[in-house]
Amino acid sequence: MSLPHDDIGEGPAVVLLHAGVADRRMWAEHLQPVADAGYRVVAVDLPGFGEAAVDQEEDAPWRDVLVTMDELGIDRATLVGNSFGGSVAQRVAVLAPERIASLVLISSPASGVEPSPALQAVAEAEETALEDGGIEAAVEAVLAAWVLPDAPPQLRDRVAMMQRRALELQTATDWGPAGFDPLEHDLDALSRVAASAVIAVGEGDMPDFHVAADALVEALPNARKTVVPGAGHLASLEQPQAFRDLLLAVLAGQS
Repeated sequence: MSLPHDDIGEGPAVVLLHAGVADRRMWAEHLQPVADAGYRVVAVDLPGFGEAAVDQEEDAPWRDVLVTMDELGIDRATLVGNSFGGSVAQRVAVLAPERIASLVLISSPASGVEPSPALQAVAEAEETALEDGGIEAAVEAVLAAWVLPDAPPQLRDRVAMMQRRALELQTATDWGPAGFDPLEHDLDALSRVAASAVIAVGEGDMPDFHVAADALVEALPNARKTVVPGAGHLASLEQPQAFRDLLLAVLAGQS
């Protein structure tokens, strides 16, 4: 399905894929500055987030991203993905490597890297909170796990708003069957992606995502790792200037 999106600017395309605790609004302050630098910037809502309905036919958001690129006339783009969005970006790149100008993956998981007991406990706490206390309890569990403890109240409220919307969508409708995952337990598939890749991770993010970043650098043939000082899991929200400087440097390096 074609995904709801923001689309501004002209020039080489940049497609932004949000984290699983957010939606396309997490990129709001970056759209105009990147467009002003000479790029077409597209931020999408992945299925079950923001304005995008749960996909009841097939749960394969990487295919939805490609459909949306087709409908927008985007033949080739830099894909930028945070966390869950990074997972989706990897799968888009494996399915259509010729359409990837470059990758920017922020705090992205890596297929085949098993979650630590601490990360498993986070997922279990969120699930238990939803079952026992409903959406608001689950939102609080998400904030406790994924937002830095010293984050300003405005940031916490912003993430809470986006996560609340996602949980409302996802608890109201059943997902379709899982679609083909081109990376399931197979990081080697990334070796076909020749585009340059920057693998970023917040300095204060969970150890799992530092380990995953190292695995992605190993798997992608033209990748490098960078650490974002002062950031946790959501670098574009926590350290917006540092994130934008990084993104613009990656884009400038292609010209």
